Amino acid sequence: MLLKNKKKTCTRRSVLRVAFPRSMVGLFGFGLISVILVGCFQEGGETRQEKKENPDREIRVVAVSYPLQYLTQRIVGDLIDVEYPVPPEVDDPSQWRPTRASVLAMQSAELVIANGAGADYAKWLPKVSLPESKLCRIATKGLSLSDYIAVEDVSMVHSHGPEGEHSHPTMVSRTWLDPAIAKKQAAYISELLTKQYPQFAATFEANLAVLSKDLDRLTALLEPTAGQQIGPLVTATPLQKFFTRAAGAGDLHLTWFEVPDVEQAGSDLKALLKGADAAGGVVVFDQELPSDEILALIDDQGFSSLALHLIDQPPANGDFLSSLESNIVALKAALGGQK
Repeated sequence: MLLKNKKKTCTRRSVLRVAFPRSMVGLFGFGLISVILVGCFQEGGETRQEKKENPDREIRVVAVSYPLQYLTQRIVGDLIDVEYPVPPEVDDPSQWRPTRASVLAMQSAELVIANGAGADYAKWLPKVSLPESKLCRIATKGLSLSDYIAVEDVSMVHSHGPEGEHSHPTMVSRTWLDPAIAKKQAAYISELLTKQYPQFAATFEANLAVLSKDLDRLTALLEPTAGQQIGPLVTATPLQKFFTRAAGAGDLHLTWFEVPDVEQAGSDLKALLKGADAAGGVVVFDQELPSDEILALIDDQGFSSLALHLIDQPPANGDFLSSLESNIVALKAALGGQK
């Protein structure tokens, strides 16, 4: 059974990671270009003309993440009910295991909106066996290589060939935490919807214009003010790196998917900040702050601590946009540069 909206988060192991420069993402043109991902062509079934001639039929569109569901719903307005299949009690929707009923429901949808390769969020999606004609990969096709973020995945260290022990890069998937990237994705979603449902083109275009203005306002709010001196910004995990990169406040991260003990935490911080001026820095945690002992350690390093929502699930109050704005306001206040 497909459910609409609700809320929560994520977990994993603690090791130190260093971000790859954004320019290295070009090295991973890996399959973003070579894997020709078709997406959203009408093959078989009703033709577009037949759909246009049958306006009273039920239209079913599914988005595999809450933020994508929000963006898509804003574009279609009241014309289509965009469904989000992950139940609200699931802490990490990216690792959800769909039920048989959920799989069948997604397979019966006309379009399924997902990020796709390069920012693959829904790790469960390949198990759903969707035809390419229904799957819309709006990160793979809607973004440029410079938009992506790659980090070294030291949790997957292994050895093969002459290279010896090594790890491969992992792509950060929560693209929508950068409102400028979310705007690009919304534009591509609107383009795909217009191709699929041309009879609604005018409504899609008008709704996209309003949504784009909302996202532009958040982009302006998140950017540093002119002449603002920003201390180091460290994310406890790489999950919020699209958000912190957009804030222009550094590109450092730890891999505290499970917060380590005080001794290990101190070692991780010192290694990451070696040679950096820590004055006025902030450590950003996903969802909630760690223990008082870890907070005291961070304070001793000259940093403050801040917990921000990943917005993986619909919030109890407000929506994706208001939650993202709350994160921006909290970060600007912590950095001492709130607009």
